[in-house]
Amino acid sequence: MAQEQQLQPWWPSDWTSKSAWLESAHRAARVLRRDVAHATPQQLRQAIDVASLLNPGPWGGDYSEVTCPEWSGAEVTWKERSEGTVVWVHGGAFAFGSPRVYRAAAVHLARASRCRVLLPSYRLAPEHPFPAAHDDVFQALESILSEGDEVVIVGDSAGGNLVLGALQKMSRQGDLSNVAGVALLSPWCDLRKEAESIRHNDVSHSPFDSEDSLAYSRQYLAGHPADDPLVSPILMKGSLPWPPVYMEWAEDEFLAPDVQLLRDQIRAAQPDFRQRTEPAAVHGWQTLPDVLPEGKRSSEALGAWVREKLGLPALR
Repeated sequence: MAQEQQLQPWWPSDWTSKSAWLESAHRAARVLRRDVAHATPQQLRQAIDVASLLNPGPWGGDYSEVTCPEWSGAEVTWKERSEGTVVWVHGGAFAFGSPRVYRAAAVHLARASRCRVLLPSYRLAPEHPFPAAHDDVFQALESILSEGDEVVIVGDSAGGNLVLGALQKMSRQGDLSNVAGVALLSPWCDLRKEAESIRHNDVSHSPFDSEDSLAYSRQYLAGHPADDPLVSPILMKGSLPWPPVYMEWAEDEFLAPDVQLLRDQIRAAQPDFRQRTEPAAVHGWQTLPDVLPEGKRSSEALGAWVREKLGLPALR
């Protein structure tokens, strides 16, 4: 009986329910990652980078490294088509991710939009705490926008946080005229311990929880106040001169409460606003369009919106 009580937390609450099995799997993964393996950010980063090599994206995508004085990263095109420019700032809790990790997702977006997709790199925590990533992304976006072409900017999770921070800085300089649109995919927009996502802690369909969120927030901030609107853009005072905005999130994901609050703020300030949700999806599903049907749906919907905002005709 004692052994059965120890195993009880690992069992699905309903043996016939797919969602219950998924919840149990995520619970086990969190415990194994944190309490058994004691995986460091560097180890997780390396594992994710290695795994990404197995998925270069569909044939027809071209991936090339970019290195210039202002920024470095990668450029992705679909069959050498480049009808416009998208900049995708990757996520990863400020500690993981790279242009190579996002290669497959970028190829899918390039195919859906027929645009080149630029993937800037940025320095990662804990080796490089705030403001390293914010500075790198701001510099990359400033450089790309200075070329004069209209650009759509995409940011997911922590990448969405970095995009929102850069927009705040650029708006103070009156420099958003070339931003044709901003797409925020499940943005991590509140790094405070008082965040609604922390309070709700909805983890039934999440590989991470409030403990992870607080740990990676502290790691990146390294003592910097979490109530700075640059790092918690949910606290932005006043309204940005918002370009058209596209927001996407899963209704059951951990960050949903914060994203919905940000949605309300942006929608009140920018009539050209579009949202798209999935009823149930694991955070970061947009990066796996080769594997997850919801990832493919996301890529196709985002690609169509990108073309619309850049004034390109819809694809047949």
